[in-house]
Amino acid sequence: MTDETHLWMVPYADLMSTLVILFLAMFAMTYSKGSLQYQELMAKIESNMASGAQVAPARERLEETEVAERIQQAMKGLALRDFGVTVDARYVRLRLPAPVLFRQGSDALGPQAAPVLSALGRLFATVKSPILVEGYTDDVPVAGGRFRSNWELSAARALSVVRFMSDHSGIAAQRFYVRGYAQYRPIASDATEEGRRLNRRIEISLIRGLQKEGR
Repeated sequence: MTDETHLWMVPYADLMSTLVILFLAMFAMTYSKGSLQYQELMAKIESNMASGAQVAPARERLEETEVAERIQQAMKGLALRDFGVTVDARYVRLRLPAPVLFRQGSDALGPQAAPVLSALGRLFATVKSPILVEGYTDDVPVAGGRFRSNWELSAARALSVVRFMSDHSGIAAQRFYVRGYAQYRPIASDATEEGRRLNRRIEISLIRGLQKEGR
């Protein structure tokens, strides 16, 4: 039997590889599309199938989804409640209720903030994606203190997070973006105490697909 008789094995092997990838994709569809497991599995499939100039971006997206999974585990390890980690085409986003990091009406980081932000800093330092920190409040007006509005309070809280992570995690300052939205992007109704509690939050995100600068 000559070597030429084995040539059929080359396209057959390619076909089998394609079928394996197809079955993995079908298995992935059993997950919710919003779940971290789904996003990570799809990123692995994309990374395995990438070629040429697409290899590096696919690997970066895989690293970002893996960081999201590690963030979720780290927050659970700190016994935090009401946090959320989501992944979409633009962001790997962590949502933290404001009381985890701040006292009411203050932009000074509370005692629980250091372990949370230190854990995040270690994880964010493993990738090069820019980091967006956003502050949000409920619709209760600021009463007294040094802030004249919720705009100022939400922006100051986001800036406090950036200062800590930049100073303690070795992340280059140019990687950070800061935004304050006050009460104008609620995720729940401000008509109830529970809704106001959910709206008082900090969101820390890896921005996907932007030019990477610094470390």
